[in-house]
Amino acid sequence: MKALWALLLVPLLTGCLAEGELEVTDQLPGQSDQPWEQALNRFWDYLRWVQTLSDQVQEELQSSQVTQELTVLMEDTMTEVKAYKKELEEQLGPVAEETRARLAKEVQAAQARLGADMEDLRNRLGQYRNERTANLGAGAAQPLRDRAQALSDRIRG
Repeated sequence: MKALWALLLVPLLTGCLAEGELEVTDQLPGQSDQPWEQALNRFWDYLRWVQTLSDQVQEELQSSQVTQELTVLMEDTMTEVKAYKKELEEQLGPVAEETRARLAKEVQAAQARLGADMEDLRNRLGQYRNERTANLGAGAAQPLRDRAQALSDRIRG
């Protein structure tokens, strides 16, 4: 931003401090003595000078000094980021370990509860099966077996 201000300020100050001088030059063929043409030529010369000045400023900005300063700044920033990362890992390490241990304990408790519930379900289903078998009895089961046999014979035959 400073370079831009310098680029704008230098031509302004130069224009304010300029003293008009008439140049006495031998004219080339095709040139005239018209004041507007001379002013136009001086304007183009001024623009060339400003272009040269801006090129110099640009070269200074791209010089190795600026590059070195930026490199040092980036390295310092990366060092600070790495230090912050290390500090954060040191602070979060115990918390993460504690969370992992608590989660493992909760998962183990959930597995135990699930195992107990599954065993309870197995016992209830066994009891329910025994009750149904007793209710149906051997006499009620025989017609069902005969019907199943007839259906299987029909399917095979």
